[in-house]
Amino acid sequence: MSLKYKELYEHYKRTYFLTEEDLKLLKEAGSQFSIEDKEAVFQETIDWMKKRELFPEAVVAALLAQKDNIIADLVEARFSPEYIERYSEIRRNFLETGVSLDIFVELLASFHEGVLNLFIKYNPTAVNLISAYKKFNQIDLDIVAKEYRRKIQQDLEKQNEALRELSTPVAQIWENILLLPLVGFIDSKRSKDVMEAMLDNIADKQAKFFILDISGVAIVDTAVANHLIKMTKAARLMGAKCIISGISGTIAQTIVELGIVIDEIETTGSMKDALKWAIKESGSQL
Repeated sequence: MSLKYKELYEHYKRTYFLTEEDLKLLKEAGSQFSIEDKEAVFQETIDWMKKRELFPEAVVAALLAQKDNIIADLVEARFSPEYIERYSEIRRNFLETGVSLDIFVELLASFHEGVLNLFIKYNPTAVNLISAYKKFNQIDLDIVAKEYRRKIQQDLEKQNEALRELSTPVAQIWENILLLPLVGFIDSKRSKDVMEAMLDNIADKQAKFFILDISGVAIVDTAVANHLIKMTKAARLMGAKCIISGISGTIAQTIVELGIVIDEIETTGSMKDALKWAIKESGSQL
């Protein structure tokens, strides 16, 4: 059992004021329910899912296979770290099917309402029992929200990774020669991504020359120039020569005015000139 779920168990009990007395009360009350009543509530939920036609058949089948455990967990209030781990996984699998959070919450609310009505049916005057079940119900909804936030975070990380790959499109344009055209703004975060992509590709392809084309870079200031210098030095440590192409008159003037020293960096005015230089240095023929 992961420490995380033990900590969540204590967290939920504190947050929702769920006591051992509450759990005992629910378990004793749930033991009075008839099998027919419990199965009827579960079947109503399954019918609701089928009617909405938003849930894959595999999901419905998986719920049916776990019917006895799901019913027992709720009507007997089998709340524990294992319960949190088990239902976190179930909720996670639900969300992975593409079911929206709104529909999923609606499903859970419908199911919990059915179970709550059973408690009321068998104990119509037990206000403390209803209060205890609502605490239990809130925890289940909290588990869903937590798993939804986790999924959103994972999706964002995947999207960010895809965007990083798109913003650092390294291409092999000649034997032992790689090209990375930079477009837009260069900040510390993107500079780090560019350097990682550059070094990874140099290592993977055993490249000897790397062309950084900055003709599409919006602004070249001291910070951008320093990033470029770091990239060229890192490439040199990997055994590759880095050439910066796309140095326009405006960029050259800006670099001079800022007093930035780039004597150690090979530069050219165009990508074509950079490629010619790299081919010549490599001893290849056009």
